[in-house]
Amino acid sequence: MSANTREDLQEHVIGVVRKSQEVTLATVKKAVETLSAATAKLPVDKLPVDKFESKLHELPLAAKLYELPAPSAVVSSAFDFAGRLLAEQRTFAEELVKATAPLRLRAEDANDAQDVNDANDAQDAPDAPPTPGAPETPAA
Repeated sequence: MSANTREDLQEHVIGVVRKSQEVTLATVKKAVETLSAATAKLPVDKLPVDKFESKLHELPLAAKLYELPAPSAVVSSAFDFAGRLLAEQRTFAEELVKATAPLRLRAEDANDAQDVNDANDAQDAPDAPPTPGAPETPAA
């Protein structure tokens, strides 16, 4: 695969991902807008919020809910970790390529030697007999 083809494919994949993210984000924003409009119409004074809040402490692990990090902190932490992990994987892959270089060089040398042998064999081979019905070409 040529570098241009690979880069074009990568750009296409990134474009598709970006487009799907845009559609998802627009959908979520619309849902939030719709839910916000709907909840704004609810009679807040008639909701039993105080009854719920007084019972909240009785729920298992409810106290731990307040200790959870903010969603933005979770996202930031997850992507920081993913970035570090990806960097480690890149370093590992680069070291692996370096470690296997001698094998690839020997394989390339063997292929080059085989190509030379094939070329020499083709020069040494007698001319093939003419195909019946094929026009004859004059000898050079």
